[in-house]
Amino acid sequence: MKLTGHLLSLDKPSFEKATQHPFLTQVGTLQVKPEHLKSWLIQDRYYTGGYIKMMGIMISKLPLYEDQRELGDNNPSYSPEKAQNIIRVLSFALSNVHRESQFFTDILNRDPYSKCEQSLRQKAWTSKYIDFVRKVAQEGGYDLGESLVVLWAMEIIFFRAWNFAKSVNAELKEKNGKDSQDVHIATCHELMANWTMEEFNDFVNDCEDLVNQLDTSDPRRMASFEKVYRDILALEVEFWDMAYN
Repeated sequence: MKLTGHLLSLDKPSFEKATQHPFLTQVGTLQVKPEHLKSWLIQDRYYTGGYIKMMGIMISKLPLYEDQRELGDNNPSYSPEKAQNIIRVLSFALSNVHRESQFFTDILNRDPYSKCEQSLRQKAWTSKYIDFVRKVAQEGGYDLGESLVVLWAMEIIFFRAWNFAKSVNAELKEKNGKDSQDVHIATCHELMANWTMEEFNDFVNDCEDLVNQLDTSDPRRMASFEKVYRDILALEVEFWDMAYN
């Protein structure tokens, strides 16, 4: 079994909670309140800053050429070709998350959300999530193994989650509001479309390929991969909850 398949088999109930949260159902049925959507968007915008820092740490640790490997780098599967491929995937991730941070700002400036009175501060759970991904990136091995598992896990959860919301929306019997003049309804559709694009699916698949190339012969590394995956599941479930808390 591939490493990603093994990880997905570990805690299916938590994966379901992370990808089929009530918040996603409310977005899909177009019944999420503007203030709840705004609350989640604010925290996800903050999270993009942490995501970028994680990317920076990963890139800084990656030697593009054999002569640039650090003393103590014992990654047996290293090759310049593999390093270049990882850089390609991380570069796309950086470019995309920068675009999304601007996307969030644009949405939050729209009338339904700009008029909602809410705290604009970063919440404690967002800080915890950011601290976690930075710690994983800093402490991970030379193969970036744990960081790549975290990256893939975050992205596949997000992709599956918004596809779930989109599937809920597709089941609506009444007019589902795609052409609605209501800004909030239109925004829900925009969010569902944004994170279910084929381009995003390709990126998730690229992340999956990188994870499946990791060396799993050491039981201690496998245990480390499993731990960060389980931690991400718990963090993701709570992150959706911040739309209401």
